[in-house]
Amino acid sequence: MIVMKKIKTIVLGIILGVVFASNTVKAQDAANSLSIEVLKSRETLLKENTNLNKLKIKLTNTQAEIPKLEEKISSANERSAKSAVESKNLATKMNDNASDQKLAKKASRAAKESYNDARKAQKLADELSATKQKISDLESDIEKLKLKIEKMDQQLKFTSNAN
Repeated sequence: MIVMKKIKTIVLGIILGVVFASNTVKAQDAANSLSIEVLKSRETLLKENTNLNKLKIKLTNTQAEIPKLEEKISSANERSAKSAVESKNLATKMNDNASDQKLAKKASRAAKESYNDARKAQKLADELSATKQKISDLESDIEKLKLKIEKMDQQLKFTSNAN
């Protein structure tokens, strides 16, 4: 009878050991699974932070273009104004002396030059406008990405604290 009790105790001990070991393995698997998810979340968060930094660099480079464009516009406007005045002066002289073919050609060239200078100035102004719109879009994208990153970071902290 004592032998039977010892055998039952040993069998019960083995069963409890197996159950305890299997629960420990299940807990470790759950912890490993959770750790993998946390690591994947961190990887995604790092990728988003990288994207954010790329957008910030692009924004800075785009903002650096503004003064250069404004300077180009200023000089193009000056050229356009000068060529417009020259064209007007030559047109006035041509009206006074309508039979002068040489003067007519000069006036025609001056008018074309004035037109081309005005077109260049307009193209630069359009480029400046597009650059400012691009800056606005980049700033908007950066803000959206910051909010997304913040949300992801909070979820990651919550998941990490739950462990």
